[in-house]
Amino acid sequence: MRIFNKLTTIGILILIVVFFSCNTEKKSEYTVIKGIVDGAAGKTALIVNENPFNPTIDTVKFDENGTFVLNLDIKSPKYYTIELGRTHMVLFIRPSDSLIFNAKSGSIFNTVVYSGSASVYNDYIIKMTKTSGNYKSKLFDIFSKDEVTVTKSIDSLRAVHADEIALMQKNSSDLDPFFLKMEKARIIYEWALYHRIYPDYYEYLNKGEAAVISPEFDTYLAETSLNDENLIDLPIYIKFLEAYLRTDFSEYAKPEIKEEFKSHITFELSVIDKNIENEKLKSILVYNTVNQQVKYDGIKDYDLYWDSFVKLCNNDTFINKIKEKLKDWEYLKKGMPAKDFSFESIDGEKVSLSSFKGKWVYIDIWATWCNPCVGEIPKLKELEAKFHGRDIVFMSISVDRTQEPWKKMVVENEMMGVQLWAGQDQIIKDFYRVNGIPRFMIIDPETNIYEVSADRPTMGVETVLEKLLAQ
Repeated sequence: MRIFNKLTTIGILILIVVFFSCNTEKKSEYTVIKGIVDGAAGKTALIVNENPFNPTIDTVKFDENGTFVLNLDIKSPKYYTIELGRTHMVLFIRPSDSLIFNAKSGSIFNTVVYSGSASVYNDYIIKMTKTSGNYKSKLFDIFSKDEVTVTKSIDSLRAVHADEIALMQKNSSDLDPFFLKMEKARIIYEWALYHRIYPDYYEYLNKGEAAVISPEFDTYLAETSLNDENLIDLPIYIKFLEAYLRTDFSEYAKPEIKEEFKSHITFELSVIDKNIENEKLKSILVYNTVNQQVKYDGIKDYDLYWDSFVKLCNNDTFINKIKEKLKDWEYLKKGMPAKDFSFESIDGEKVSLSSFKGKWVYIDIWATWCNPCVGEIPKLKELEAKFHGRDIVFMSISVDRTQEPWKKMVVENEMMGVQLWAGQDQIIKDFYRVNGIPRFMIIDPETNIYEVSADRPTMGVETVLEKLLAQ
């Protein structure tokens, strides 16, 4: 791919030809993306093509007028994502297309106006994305309701999208067939994804109450495929596959399954292998599964799932990426020194990790706004009561932004153990690589790491703690 982040004199002449020549003149051999963003002078943006097997990332810099021009040498229609700060915007372009967008920094998504030969496609994408975004903003309210209500709602969203694409086809002739195929697939798999995740959301939003699902509910699967390689570039398709194949801990907790697979990740990889025949899709899915595991849990269980991962992932680049990410966690493996910290306790005193040297420390990193964290509190209290008086300390560290909600929940739930507030202290996020909560850790009596991503109270850590205290 040839990229020119700053126009040369020749590049300017090419643009003039593209935008102002008559139809009989030869089109530019390059696809041209031009951005004009009010307030973006001097900033940089990324133009990303997220094809899993051939990703590209181009960095562009806005000039003093808030403008950039990027020339791309592409051979087939492609989707790109432009990333400017927290704004991510999907673009569709074809060989020799021109796409110009004008927008205001800080509100790009709501102010963008397209022009150029690719504008019809990107106008549709913005409209479709806003429709989906509005629906997502109401998801918790919608998915807390019964099956009939939710099914009607999901079907209604699909109908709105169908009307949007039908209107585009009515107003524009000779639309790109690849674009139409992908966008129609996007509608189907968004619809299917919402069907798949509804029961889990309902249970979560209704505090453990299972959704009542009719036999007809799963008929949506008749419109889907688990092995369509042509949809590899469609993120919603991959999300649907991941949701469809996702296993829950209750299934893995069955004694016979736990005995066979030893690790939840190994079990998940086996489910992917059983259901996905296409080798490219299988490689993407096993990579995504292991990548998420490493991101949140580091080297936990990697020796148990590694052979399965390498066997199923038919892509050396993916395997090497995971190897590099595992290296980042080396300093947190068993036996390495735990970095000391000192945070304010519920009593207003500073308490450090090192002050508990000589005892095991089971650490819970949590926040009041984290529902899974709060869900662990009852079982955690049971463990604290059971192990009371033994050589183990139960320490809970809140990462709430302010102390008020933390103090309130500690008091209302009569939480025991050592209650600390870390706020946004970077030692938790950076040194201990806490990318998601709840996170549990075990520190040994020598203040060394035993496990930086330990099992939760509800996942059977009691057995682990008993063995450690029996040593």
